[in-house]
Amino acid sequence: MRGVPTAVVVLSLSAAFAACDQAAPPSEAPLDPAAAQPLVTTAPVIAAVIWPPAASVDRSALAALPKTAARAARRSQVPVLVPSRRELLAAPVLVAKEHWTSFWAKTESISVSLTMTRLARRYPGIPRFQGTHAVRGAPALITANEGIWTASWIENGVTYALDVECASPEAPACASDALLRELASELVYVGGVGAKTAGDRP
Repeated sequence: MRGVPTAVVVLSLSAAFAACDQAAPPSEAPLDPAAAQPLVTTAPVIAAVIWPPAASVDRSALAALPKTAARAARRSQVPVLVPSRRELLAAPVLVAKEHWTSFWAKTESISVSLTMTRLARRYPGIPRFQGTHAVRGAPALITANEGIWTASWIENGVTYALDVECASPEAPACASDALLRELASELVYVGGVGAKTAGDRP
């Protein structure tokens, strides 16, 4: 997350975790013929979006967004969540495409990115992943890689992935997942095409 995201890698939680734990068997162990078969995938599935009530739109956060970002939020095909902290709403980059939306913002101390997608890829025979953590009341996966903390979960029928990176790798704020969890809990809903209220029109 060292620059503004220009593309979203669309990958469901089930696909991501299924691919991570494929360990090669010991050389002396007989190979399972089934295991040698290539992993079969299906075409991406468009998840059914569950739109929050229009009354739940955080109008204060929506008003704090720059006009370009607010218009993108209203065009989004998925429910848009954004940080509630005003310093992260001052000059964000918000991109809305056919099946996904992304939010990116930074301050002097942190960078925050949130991707939201309604696309999922199913792998036959592989059950849906259930995270061992909880974010916003949902099962979640939390990881850390090269100083970037990431939380992934499903909400509103949509897959959300929140990344948080500190400007300094040694910053105490990024020594644990506490900041990531805090920012996730503070996310607010600012709309999308499913928010059918007169006040949400571009």
